Amino acid sequence: MAKIRVLPDQVANQIAAGEVVERPSSVLKELVENALDAGARRLEIAWEEGGKRLLEVADDGSGMARDDLYLALERHATSKVRTADDLGHLGTFGFRGEALPSIASVSRFDLASAESDGAGHRLRCEFGVIREVSPVSRSRGTTVAVRDLFAQLPARRRFLKSTDTEHAQLWGTVARLALSSPGVHWTVRPDRGAPLVLPPVEDAGQRLAPLLGEKLGRLVPFVNGEPPWRLRGFVSPPDLSFRDRNHLYLFVNGRAVRDRLLLAALSEAWSGTFARGSYPAAVLFLELPPEAVDVNVHPTKAEVRFREPQRIFAWVRGGAEEAWAQLRGGLASVLELPPKPLEAEFELDPSRRAAAQHPRLWSDHSVGAPGAYQALDAAFSTRPLETIYAYEPRSPGVAENLDPSGAIRYLGSFQQTYLLAEIEGDRGPELWIVDQHVAHERVLFERLFLRRHAPAIQALMPPQVVQIGPEALARLVPFLSELAAAGVEAEPFGDGALVVRGLPDFLADRDPQALLEDLLARLEREGRVDLDVFRRDLNAELACRAAIKKHHALPPELALGLIRDLLACEVPNTCPHGRPILKKLTLEDLERSFGRRL
Repeated sequence: MAKIRVLPDQVANQIAAGEVVERPSSVLKELVENALDAGARRLEIAWEEGGKRLLEVADDGSGMARDDLYLALERHATSKVRTADDLGHLGTFGFRGEALPSIASVSRFDLASAESDGAGHRLRCEFGVIREVSPVSRSRGTTVAVRDLFAQLPARRRFLKSTDTEHAQLWGTVARLALSSPGVHWTVRPDRGAPLVLPPVEDAGQRLAPLLGEKLGRLVPFVNGEPPWRLRGFVSPPDLSFRDRNHLYLFVNGRAVRDRLLLAALSEAWSGTFARGSYPAAVLFLELPPEAVDVNVHPTKAEVRFREPQRIFAWVRGGAEEAWAQLRGGLASVLELPPKPLEAEFELDPSRRAAAQHPRLWSDHSVGAPGAYQALDAAFSTRPLETIYAYEPRSPGVAENLDPSGAIRYLGSFQQTYLLAEIEGDRGPELWIVDQHVAHERVLFERLFLRRHAPAIQALMPPQVVQIGPEALARLVPFLSELAAAGVEAEPFGDGALVVRGLPDFLADRDPQALLEDLLARLEREGRVDLDVFRRDLNAELACRAAIKKHHALPPELALGLIRDLLACEVPNTCPHGRPILKKLTLEDLERSFGRRL
């Protein structure tokens, strides 16, 4: 008996689905691209439970006849290519003829279509088996409804993420597709959150704010070249940067792609504009002849191969570099402003600035003493940050730089950033060099997270509306209760926006938009986000923002109080993000370095 056999069509389709259908958002991508290839000028999208229960796409494209409905579920059946030569100059999103049969094999699949207003047909399929084809009255176009994705494939369904994660992924797919098709009318109706309606516009720039958030609405347009070789897009000005690369959107002939060559070209282009560790936002559209790029290298067409990669690299790098160079020239007067006064770093209002000049001292910073954290309420009151670590000597005879117990002697600071102290250690005296920012960050973090101390909340008057975009809003909504517990009071407010009503009082003068964007950057990881992990990240972010900064001079009593609080921490050696807080040198280490010991 032969060992090799031809697989049944249903099994072959399910195997193909493993490449094409990764999650609901990949289904959405395939269905929308089919609609756009059919000439749709209006799209209506709906989903339930992050697309796991239902995902529906309706369009007003060219539609299909009854016989086409059957053929659409055959593998490698397509209207977009006829010969192998067609693959060299593709002008459509799809061409493989695998998407619909693959999706139909792993779901309850309804396909209704009509070539003209009036008479149409509907095909119903369950996990690869066609159950019914019947007449239906409908307008010209096609509607595809995908229900119970992977319901009969529990191993595949278990690999789906939480409903919240899939919901956010769907919004991300909508954002990329809607950016690449500005002339199409979009209506998106998820089962949670507000619907999104995008009328047709002339340029993708008009869609940046509603899709990606108000901050990315500041991106500046540029154009380099002429069709068929044209590079155009939008880049962030030098004063707008982020901590990660998650705000880069790349399109090749209208197709959203992930491409290392393009990312490398952009990275070289922005190196003269943005500091190391800071990343710009960019929406980049490459227009080039179809024969100059091969899109047939990835099952979902998410990756491409350029015929002349070196030429493409130099072209993109040069065009983007020129755009940022022009922006640098236009903003030179802004970037050359003199540094703000020291108190401006904390953005204190006049009343709080006066308080900073005459801090009220609070006592009992004894190492490990039960009362070490009794002053927490005072620390999180409306007093400025400089007063949090004030230390009140227990008797007038104690020097301001000496701890009453004699265990700590404050020696001074280096560059108004590193605190120097002599500490009595287990093996004798030690010289400690303490980074004041990360030390303060560690102390605040342990009070907020480990000891569950809730800060006082300062109401914002008026409340501030923060535009972050539908995708980001979907990621953040499940954690609003955690935000509230940490003092950030926010709730959804319209399409892709939050209204922030209160902040921890030690952050009341800070920008809520920047705070929320930093938190969102932490949620970009794939997979289920554990609440404890989010809570830790949230409090780490709050502590980092509230901590005293470098180059801020601390009076000796405040520096001494900070060191004492650091010693009382459970983890005094590193900040919540893993950075070292202090360096220790024993007397023996120093004597060896000076040749006093062998």
